[in-house]
Amino acid sequence: MTKVSLARCATYDADELTEIIERCLFQIGFSVERFQGARVVVKPNLLTVAQADKAVITHPEFFRAVVRIVKTHGGTPVLVDSPAIHSLERVIKKTGYAAVIDEERVEVADPTAVRTLHFEGAKRFKHIDISKAYFDADMILGLPKFKTHGITYITGAVKLLFGAVPGMEKSKMHLRLPDHTEFADFLLDLYGAMINAFDPPKPMLHIMDAILALEGEGPGQGGSPRHMNVVLAGQDAIAVDYMANRLAGLDVQQAATVVHGFQRGYGAASPEEIQTAGESMTDLQISNFVPASGSSLFSNIFRWPLNTRTFKNLFVERPVPIPETCSLCYQCQKICPAGAINRAKNGESVPQYDYDKCIRCYCCLEICPEGAIGKKQGRLQWMLGLLER
Repeated sequence: MTKVSLARCATYDADELTEIIERCLFQIGFSVERFQGARVVVKPNLLTVAQADKAVITHPEFFRAVVRIVKTHGGTPVLVDSPAIHSLERVIKKTGYAAVIDEERVEVADPTAVRTLHFEGAKRFKHIDISKAYFDADMILGLPKFKTHGITYITGAVKLLFGAVPGMEKSKMHLRLPDHTEFADFLLDLYGAMINAFDPPKPMLHIMDAILALEGEGPGQGGSPRHMNVVLAGQDAIAVDYMANRLAGLDVQQAATVVHGFQRGYGAASPEEIQTAGESMTDLQISNFVPASGSSLFSNIFRWPLNTRTFKNLFVERPVPIPETCSLCYQCQKICPAGAINRAKNGESVPQYDYDKCIRCYCCLEICPEGAIGKKQGRLQWMLGLLER
């Protein structure tokens, strides 16, 4: 039986958060005394440069609270992350993290130092390059932000570990794995490696910031902040993500990392093997949480024709820059793994997209600092809607 603690929390006050998170850890049977003498990776979601009230990154005060818990109980917290496009240094500087790191004297791992993690039990990816800092640590503590996601339906504890993959290598994985289900299976290979491949194994904790979550066109600036007022904690990432889905009232069957995760044998094999602690799920559940568009079960299953340009352009949503808000920063061009984005020409106010090359990974939408990229349906995509009914 896997335990997930649920706690109501409507504030980012670090003192109150510290108390709530320590209570959550106690409820799942994790003793904070285990931090004594341990070097602890603390991995927040630092997707890109974003203000805390946009709900794109793990709130810096949430990070502060966890760092204080680790330090108070004799551990050494180390911030580890590798943003997709900006340097880690820039993301820290342009968010509230710089002040927290300075005031709490937190070590920041070098994101360019990489080592290969080998896991023979993986379904496909048995060798994955990740930050060396994970090898140097005694424990891994993930701080996911609960958000919707245009590819994986939600981004939570499992998806957070994608940040262990160095920088632009993440966008290359989208190029290799344009199918949404295959991408979810890669994330599960990575998760399986994290919990099984280190010798000795490293304890893992997942403490989710679902106080201010993100709905709609997540996981970047295109999404909309939404108060859930919940903190979740557990040692099983799949179980934590399952409970977050349930609390948001989303369709768990569309979250491939959860559905396929139950089949992997890494922890809980079904919802029946998840036990909640703390407050009642019924009391915390919200309604009308808006998922990202283009993530229906039907469209995910039938992503295989993405290598057919005609089908892709007729039936699959395409990313479209918005002239009114685009600043021509070209972060989209830099991250595009398919080389499908070119600079604006002839006085145009948005970059040029080559939709024959575009693999619909939506990395550009995810990373856009202005939230200036939306999705537009293919000309015949309405036909898929008829088939799904």
